[in-house]
Amino acid sequence: MASFDFLSLRFENISENENDTYSVFLNEGEDGPEMVWYDSMGDPIIEVGISKNEWDDVKKLAGECDVASWDGYSEMNLSEVAGFTLELEDGEGNIIWAEGAGSFPEGFEAFEKGIRGIFAGYFE
Repeated sequence: MASFDFLSLRFENISENENDTYSVFLNEGEDGPEMVWYDSMGDPIIEVGISKNEWDDVKKLAGECDVASWDGYSEMNLSEVAGFTLELEDGEGNIIWAEGAGSFPEGFEAFEKGIRGIFAGYFE
């Protein structure tokens, strides 16, 4: 699948392990793409401009994982700790929204692993 074009992405991964809980905001800003990575407490720990290649890699990953098909996904098992939220917005203000607790859409694991992989160098 081709890359998925969007202007901003908010993704929160909630895990039973605090070290694996984080949220990330990516945005096509006026000065180029930028990223804010938040820790498990919601505090920003990295705020940087990112490369065009990293931005393109995220768009490609979103397409490969077919995140557009997640729109409206809402499966909540409130007895589960692990979960996620995802919000994508395109240039026309259209929003894709998905959330889950204890349940995840097809492609979620690859998307979550891919996001970590694209930005792993910021944590070394």
